[in-house]
Amino acid sequence: MLYLANIEFLKLRRDRSFWILTALFASSVTGANYMAAGLAANGPLAGVVDFSFPSAWKVVSFISSFLLVMPCLVIIMHACSEHVYRTHRQNVIDGLSRGQYVTAKLLLVAGLSLFSTLLVVVLAFALGLPGERPVSFAGFEHAGYFFVQATMYISLAFLVALVVKKSALAIGLFCFYAFVIENMLEKYLDKLHHVGQLLPLASSDHLLAPGRLMRIADMGTAWSPPALLLASVVWIGACLLACYYKYKKQDL
Repeated sequence: MLYLANIEFLKLRRDRSFWILTALFASSVTGANYMAAGLAANGPLAGVVDFSFPSAWKVVSFISSFLLVMPCLVIIMHACSEHVYRTHRQNVIDGLSRGQYVTAKLLLVAGLSLFSTLLVVVLAFALGLPGERPVSFAGFEHAGYFFVQATMYISLAFLVALVVKKSALAIGLFCFYAFVIENMLEKYLDKLHHVGQLLPLASSDHLLAPGRLMRIADMGTAWSPPALLLASVVWIGACLLACYYKYKKQDL
């Protein structure tokens, strides 16, 4: 694993677009949370949003979740560039098996998800410490839910990139599915005992109670967190298996 992770790092070390997008994501998440904290202290969100502990875990995770599309762009652009420049083919020629190549990419997916979650944890601490209440880990599970959500989004983005292979088209298709298709499917399937809330992105979105605003405008979360967590983990596993199978079978 460390060998594969090192190979992936060597590829990314001089990839400017990767580092620029990652830095932009980190700064955007930080700025959005600090802006919301300012509005909660002396603005229209005063008394509505609470960044003190234990609410900080929930609030920071919720706000940060709206920017998860950015690490999805990172993984799409990186995966597609490997196909454009035939890096994936060269890796196999140099001795990596197809399975090892996909495993290296899945380590990158996990790394981006972990980085996003650590950023949320740090921000929750930074914004919660000045509050009136002492540090509390009650509600810390929301950081875990955020990790599941980040992994779900980035895994699906990687699968789209692996299938489409063109970065612009992959980004367009991913965003169209995430913001249009799945929302339409969820509203339609919710007529059948709220089955729509168990869709790939919806299940992870609803973990962050009270849910993503775009998804609860006219509906509540009908499923319990354990059920939503199970659905998310199943979908993540399905995405990762599909990525592995797709690369194993495709023509280099």
